[in-house]
Amino acid sequence: MKTREFTIKIQNLEFTYDYTLSQNMLQEYIIEDLEIPKEYIKHININNEYLKIKLSPGRQYFNDDWYVNLQRVA
Repeated sequence: MKTREFTIKIQNLEFTYDYTLSQNMLQEYIIEDLEIPKEYIKHININNEYLKIKLSPGRQYFNDDWYVNLQRVA
């Protein structure tokens, strides 16, 4: 099964992110505000402009609200 990967421009998030700040703040935003469950996050990559989220493979979350919202943001 394909791994789901999303790339989001950081400037499009409702979050003011300064790369000099801790990346943990942005990871917390992903889990708390975007409501992505930790158990579905396979990998997070953050740079100055983009946030890349890889989700674990599976279809069980395709209709979940957080997944639909993630698709809209990405």
